[in-house]
This record gives sequence, structure tokens and C-alpha cells, in this order.
Amino acid sequence: MKVAPDTIVTLSYDLTNEAGEIIESSEISGPITFVYGRSGLIPGLDRRLTGMVAGQEATFEFPPEEAFGQVDAGPTRTIGRKEFPDGANLKPGAEFEAGTGGGQTIKLRVVEANDEIVVVRLVHPLAGQKISMSVRVENVRDATAAEKESGKVQSAPPPPPKA
Repeated sequence: MKVAPDTIVTLSYDLTNEAGEIIESSEISGPITFVYGRSGLIPGLDRRLTGMVAGQEATFEFPPEEAFGQVDAGPTRTIGRKEFPDGANLKPGAEFEAGTGGGQTIKLRVVEANDEIVVVRLVHPLAGQKISMSVRVENVRDATAAEKESGKVQSAPPPPPKA
């Protein structure tokens, strides 16, 4: 079966930055399974997988526009000035990291600031970079009606490892 709309795709992969360093790998996190066209991964990935079959391997390069976007294209948020420590550098272009509720950090860039508010842009760590992704299609199957409707894989999780 070929990768196409209304299929469920399972991939093994290595994601690398411009320097060739592995950013993420299925050898660490396990293969990914998603509904074709709704992966939410790299925007340009789905169309490049079109027509591939289980067992097929390929390496794709993605310019920033097809990967994590340009630095100046991220969404903005307005934060009250009082949320920042006194003396913080809040000039346009200044960058800093902030913690999220999930324990991750995000990069923020100041767009504008005044005595009341600070407008920051959320910047993905890989924004502005060309990335490569080496993939192996592990499995392709038809999506169920529920998967087509929800856009999410509905299969049961694998059994736990044997002790």
C-alpha cells in the first residue's frame, strides 16, 4: 500500500540540523504513527512521503519555510511589563528563554516594549534553519472511519515490555 490521503503511516526517522547533528531520532523516542496530511510534524513532510511504501527509505531536506519557519514568522504574545524583573533588557531584538507549564523552555524575542506591556515573538529553536530528515516507512495502512474523522490514530497502545 502506498502513502496517500486517508492512510496511517508509521515512520522511523532521524532529524538533523544544518551541521548534521541529530536533533531527534526514533532510535530514542520510537517510531511515529500519524494520519497522512495531519501529522503536525514538519509541514513539508507529508507531500514528500506521497507514494512511498513500507520498507522504503529516503532523505529529505527542508528549507525553513517548510520546516520550523523563519525567526520573524513566529506568533506573538503580549505580556504585562510587571512580569519581567527590574533591569531586564527589553529592547527590540533582545532574546531570552522562559519556562512553560510542561517543563520545557521556549525562546522569546522582544518585538516592542513600553512601560505597560512587552510584545514578544515565540521562536522555535530550529526557526530559520534548513533541516534534513532521513525516514524509513515502517507501515502504511488504511485509516479507519474514526481516524479519518478525528485526524488522530485510534489504535491501541502496544503491550508493555515483558519483565
